[in-house]
Amino acid sequence: MFKFRKKATQAKRKTPASQSSSFRWKKSYNWIFLLVPIAIGGYGLSRMDQVLPIRTIQLSGTFEYLDQGEVEKTLQEYIGQGFFSFDIHQLQKVLHENSWTESVSVRRVWPDKIRVMITEKKPVARWDEHHLLSNRAKVYQADAGAFAHLPLVHAASHRPQWVLSQFYVLDARFTSVDERVLALRVDSRGALDVELINGLQIKLGRGDIERKIDRLISIYAQQILPRREQIQRLDLRYSNGFAVAWKEEVLQGQDKASIWSNSNV
Repeated sequence: MFKFRKKATQAKRKTPASQSSSFRWKKSYNWIFLLVPIAIGGYGLSRMDQVLPIRTIQLSGTFEYLDQGEVEKTLQEYIGQGFFSFDIHQLQKVLHENSWTESVSVRRVWPDKIRVMITEKKPVARWDEHHLLSNRAKVYQADAGAFAHLPLVHAASHRPQWVLSQFYVLDARFTSVDERVLALRVDSRGALDVELINGLQIKLGRGDIERKIDRLISIYAQQILPRREQIQRLDLRYSNGFAVAWKEEVLQGQDKASIWSNSNV
């Protein structure tokens, strides 16, 4: 009886070890069961890329400034790539390298097509000799010499968004008296200089810009317009009026002192 009990006790002690070993094997099998579908799925996708290559790339958008032929040449390199492995973000990055590109949309169309839509930047002004300013206040590289018909809008140390907004406001005010802004410059101190399309130069300085323009617009038709061909520059940086600089040919043969003494309005 004693030996039976002893054997029974030994048998009971072996049982937990056996259960633990079995449990570890089951955990290992579970990992295998998870890895197998992943491996099969990856292999399946690689095979599907071979079975489903990109056969068509549909391009849409406006191409007034972008070279459509160059864009199509770039897209041609992606024909034949796998439908699933095709890198959308990489293509978007490549197309964005052109400074004229505003936005790019790329998406897959089952089973073998890629649809690409490109939006160009819309220039509204020249920034300097080598850059333009878009309608979204983006400064970008371009041959500004080919856009001489656009106004010049430039600031030494101010945000393009602020400069463009000032241009729109000033151009709208001068449009009300049948004039247009040809150039708007802002120096490093924030002082504004405006040149109208008729050649008239206006120094606005810093601060109270709206009040200064209101004062000028209120007398423009009666006081400035009749003498527009004689005036070189208006200086609105005075608190109670502005000064007039006459053209050199107007001053010739006249008493300069008397002209300048009457140039304050």
